[in-house]
Amino acid sequence: MQAPARLADLSGRVALVVGASRGIGRAVAEAFAREGADVVAVARDEGRLVDLAGRVRDFGRRCETIAVDVADDAALAAGLDAVVARGLEPTILVHAAAAVYRHQRLQFVELAELDRMHAIDVRSAIVAARWIIPHMIGARFGRVVLLGSLAAHVGIPGGAAYATSKAALEGLARGIALDYSQRGITANVLSLGFVETERLGERLAGDAEARARLVETTATKRLTTPEEVASATLFLCSEHARSITGSVIEMTAGAHLATRF
Repeated sequence: MQAPARLADLSGRVALVVGASRGIGRAVAEAFAREGADVVAVARDEGRLVDLAGRVRDFGRRCETIAVDVADDAALAAGLDAVVARGLEPTILVHAAAAVYRHQRLQFVELAELDRMHAIDVRSAIVAARWIIPHMIGARFGRVVLLGSLAAHVGIPGGAAYATSKAALEGLARGIALDYSQRGITANVLSLGFVETERLGERLAGDAEARARLVETTATKRLTTPEEVASATLFLCSEHARSITGSVIEMTAGAHLATRF
């Protein structure tokens, strides 16, 4: 009997992970390396990137790092060009970079803060996608996974500005899907709820009641882990998912079904 296909055999692939230094992005980078992919890891924290690169090499894979503020378009593009010059040509893009969420009513949001949020959450995704799509076209294969949020389509008090950036990612994925799916390129959004990341832990430090309230908003009564998000991302980037494109996939532990937050 033939052995069943692996969930995601990415041997020979190169994955570009934007926002890879910690949390979901790091979990994604490590998961890709375990499944045979080389990794191009982008983030601002050089020390964390060095640590990640060592971990990827532990899996026998190559890891090139780009330590850059992803809100700097020119620096991001230059770093990506340098990676190709070093012999890696990504055909998978996972965009996990995200500005720090602040609960803030719209009238109090500074426009400079809004600009930076959109530069990190949206513009860097567009810059990375514009850069990588020609490489995908050449390979007749490409996968784009953008990490979004239920905030894009479920109202969250104090989250109007944040919701605009996450809604933009959904439009970006649909546009890429329509323009490029016939070339073997898919684009999807994983719409996330509350994930057990280091950043969330910092926000909830010492506040057991706040954590309990977040858990209560889910249908599963538990928070999603970064590793679970990484597994879903792996599947979307595999050959098994070539018919999934232009989709927004809810991965919220059921929080998108809630009637209150």
